[in-house]
Amino acid sequence: LDHGYSVYPGREIISILPDKTRHQYTYADLYTRSKKLMHSLVKKLGVQKGDFIGTFAWNHYQHVELYFAIPGSGAVCHTINIRLSVAQTEFIINNAEDRYIFIDATLVSLIEPIAALLPTVQAWIILNAPEGFTTTLANPIDYESLITGAPDNMSWVPVEETEACGMCYTSGTTGLPKGVLYSHRSTYLHALVAALPNNGNISFNDRILVGVPQFHVMAWGIPFAAILGGAVLVQPSCHLQPLPIIDIICKERVNKANGVPTIWMGIYAELK
Repeated sequence: LDHGYSVYPGREIISILPDKTRHQYTYADLYTRSKKLMHSLVKKLGVQKGDFIGTFAWNHYQHVELYFAIPGSGAVCHTINIRLSVAQTEFIINNAEDRYIFIDATLVSLIEPIAALLPTVQAWIILNAPEGFTTTLANPIDYESLITGAPDNMSWVPVEETEACGMCYTSGTTGLPKGVLYSHRSTYLHALVAALPNNGNISFNDRILVGVPQFHVMAWGIPFAAILGGAVLVQPSCHLQPLPIIDIICKERVNKANGVPTIWMGIYAELK
């Protein structure tokens, strides 16, 4: 993020939010807001090195901010798969002992039935909450309110490169879900490799649609690789059906995209 901010400050991150509004801002905005969020995590919420902070969210600019601010605070970004069963979600959050969870307003109904069974979660930070939004989740905090007024000049919390920066759980196809940790080093090296010419070939010339969910192995590391290479990031949030994806690709002039085969099979059928 430091590199992207210093070399490509004007490059864009575009999000088609859950309410279908289009949001656009720059790497410089991402940097500033990530710094504000990191400060808020440490100073307002008391996040400590090694804490697990959950995300239960779609692909959009706030989720990218979480990708940097949480590891930047010394904590571990635990991306929770929104498509698992309620029982698996309950197990995963309790097993990880998440202190805080950032959750999209459109997804709170998936968590509300089990919220009382998640004793380690101290508060829920709500993303993209519409006016008049209400929830039964205990201690809800509005995301924008959390970072408003926070300074953006706090240094990243120093960590060893071998310490964890991210965590995902397996889908539990063989027994209970298992947590897999990613170190700062492995995440950085993965971004370098993903950007290489014979791999993703990611550069300033690209406009990349991130179709892989950010809760699925950190979206294959593409948000990190894209910002390292100066590419425009296009985030579809919940609009993953064939027609919306085709529309986004055309309107945003996307030249690269990632996604599981089911997405492309659906798009292929729609185009035919």
